Amino acid sequence: MQRIIQISDTHLGTEPGPIRPGYPDSDDQLARVLAALRREQARPDLLWLTGDLAETPDPKAYDRLLHLLQTYVGDWPVGGLAGNHDDRALLRAALAGAGHPVDGHRVLGEWLLIGVNSAQPGQAAGHIDPAELERLDQLLSTHPAHWAVIAIHHPVVPIGSAWMDRIGLQNGADLLGLLDRHPRVRACLFGHIHQDFQARRGAIELLGCPSTCVQFTPGSQDFAVERIHAGYRVIELHPDGTITTRVQRVPGELPAENEA
Repeated sequence: MQRIIQISDTHLGTEPGPIRPGYPDSDDQLARVLAALRREQARPDLLWLTGDLAETPDPKAYDRLLHLLQTYVGDWPVGGLAGNHDDRALLRAALAGAGHPVDGHRVLGEWLLIGVNSAQPGQAAGHIDPAELERLDQLLSTHPAHWAVIAIHHPVVPIGSAWMDRIGLQNGADLLGLLDRHPRVRACLFGHIHQDFQARRGAIELLGCPSTCVQFTPGSQDFAVERIHAGYRVIELHPDGTITTRVQRVPGELPAENEA
């Protein structure tokens, strides 16, 4: 069995501290989550960071991200994705310089893991460009005997929150149509939505992840923050192609009452 741990939407600011009034300190929140991971979880086969790692992209934010990773989970394998708040080039330079691939792929036993970029410069919504879709198709075609998990920043289907669904993945149908041609794809992980989400489309589990920073209220028509703790997702990949998964919450600071 292979194990993945997903964390998402760390939203580290240019300097340590809250990214807006009433929010907890993003750095402290991430430190709590990483400390809980080291305390509660055995070393995974991959710690996958699924985007919006910075709030306003700045090399200092990515340097602090690397410092926190090294401090708490320094010997764990890490992979990353850019979100709409990130600068993909800055993020790639920072993570790759520390040996952590961005938008990478790897084979773990019977499983193929592929990171897909959906970030568009200057846009909150996501879009996968044709070259990226072709890369994904080629990787899946090259490994037809492997079960597959895809990770992307933006949600690939509507999640039932009107404001969030407007800034989801604009060409989700293109991605899902591609995945339909590869019957051994078993899961698609994503961030962006700051909440636990689980749905199924055929054989594919669609799995959204809480943020390490603040959580968004499920089912809300307009932007709304929920007073619930940060969390991470554990995904267990079994040799027969089945998946077990759970979200683990980490006690920490909650947003102010007037933010919820």
